[in-house]
Amino acid sequence: MAIDWLWGSIAAIGGLIVLVLIVAFFINSAFTLLAAKIVKVESATFGRAMLATFLGGLAAGATSFVLGLLFSPLLLAGTVLSAIGAYLVDSLVVKAIFRTSYGKGLLVTLLARVLAAAVGIVIALIVAAIVGTSLLGLFGGF
Repeated sequence: MAIDWLWGSIAAIGGLIVLVLIVAFFINSAFTLLAAKIVKVESATFGRAMLATFLGGLAAGATSFVLGLLFSPLLLAGTVLSAIGAYLVDSLVVKAIFRTSYGKGLLVTLLARVLAAAVGIVIALIVAAIVGTSLLGLFGGF
């Protein structure tokens, strides 16, 4: 009974992690759809973007894992090769799901990642500014 609070906390954290993963999945799917619309993929729908995000992520993760194991003695080069391999496999999945050319699949994948990174950086800067301003107020400024 003394550690019931611990199990409750672990369950709450697990639930929060699942919620964050679900929200991130929908946001990444929206970036994939936006990228497909920008690249002018004719068959771009949110359902296909969700499928491409899910299956592409699984395929990219598996590819990255396998290539990371194969090229682990190369250290940084192995990491770069596994990231490139994951990107190429993700592009193949996007190509297949959106029924488009491989060039458009590459562009959609690249643009979706760039858009997501740009929005993530902007959000991080906004949070840093808010936290920094709060700390300045807390300590009375400099």
